[in-house]
Amino acid sequence: MGKSVENFVGVDISKLTFDVALLQVNKPDNITHRQFQQTVKGFTEMKEWLQDQGVLLNEDTLFCMEYTGIYNNRLVDFLSNEKVQLWVEMAIRIKKSAGFERGGNDKTDAMKIVQYAFRYQDRKKLWTPTDERLSQIKNLIAQRDRIVESISQLTVPINELKEVGNATAARQMENLQKPVIKSLLTAQAKIEIAIVKTVSADEKLSHKVALVKSIKGIGSVTAIAFLVYTQGFTTFESGKELACYCGVVPFIKKQSGTSVKSKSKVSPFANKKLKCLLHLCALSALKHDQEIKGYYERKIQEGKNKMSVINAIRNKLVLRIHAVLRDDRVFVENYGTKCA
Repeated sequence: MGKSVENFVGVDISKLTFDVALLQVNKPDNITHRQFQQTVKGFTEMKEWLQDQGVLLNEDTLFCMEYTGIYNNRLVDFLSNEKVQLWVEMAIRIKKSAGFERGGNDKTDAMKIVQYAFRYQDRKKLWTPTDERLSQIKNLIAQRDRIVESISQLTVPINELKEVGNATAARQMENLQKPVIKSLLTAQAKIEIAIVKTVSADEKLSHKVALVKSIKGIGSVTAIAFLVYTQGFTTFESGKELACYCGVVPFIKKQSGTSVKSKSKVSPFANKKLKCLLHLCALSALKHDQEIKGYYERKIQEGKNKMSVINAIRNKLVLRIHAVLRDDRVFVENYGTKCA
């Protein structure tokens, strides 16, 4: 056990400003707040404001903030140079810890974050610099997703016109947009090549991706997405925790007495990108993995709901991902063992 923290600082970051909430152990019921600009001047003003409260940027102080992508970067760099304790937490964990709430603003969000840090300080995971290649891959994936969305926005209306029998209007629109769509498809292909090259350039990352791809149904896109969203597969300690993050673990049925019951369901708090990819992987596994296929057919014969069984397959795939990485080995099929 290290030295106990005396001061907790919760930070809610937006594009131009950031809100700071300060909780001191010697007066936990008195949380102070102030907003600053997302500039070097704003960072300096925050440091001076904290000093006026008797708080120094040292090991006695713990900063906690949600991960908000690029908006974090400047403040994280500033605090890193100050050598403070910094905890960059997943937004979903902070949100779920707050219970039932309505409304909110930047000030209340900062206060919520500092209360989370104070309450769960024993679970803190101090920030370490993100691998440069992971950051590069994440930026490439984000841009690829934007291009895919743009292609979809252009092509869906054309297909809808075809479906309702308006072939002439569909053909006209298709001809007008063809150069744009062609350029977008070319850009998408180039980005995908860049992603693969960036992963291949790092032996450790490429090894992890190869392990995940050894699982039938999981391809490069999904394996690399997991690599990025789990910070190189280092964020989660158990397969169940990772599966919860992906939103594929159903809640236990709710029951009250003998009359109030509800079906099991998955949580809406999830990484929807990974959940969507896992759905496609589950469908692929149904075609190419005999063990998964046998499990699916068995459960359907038992009268299980089709989507519930597919979700169970998604869950199994996540557990397999965690297992191959934990054991540092490729996945080996065992046809003699039935899926649970």
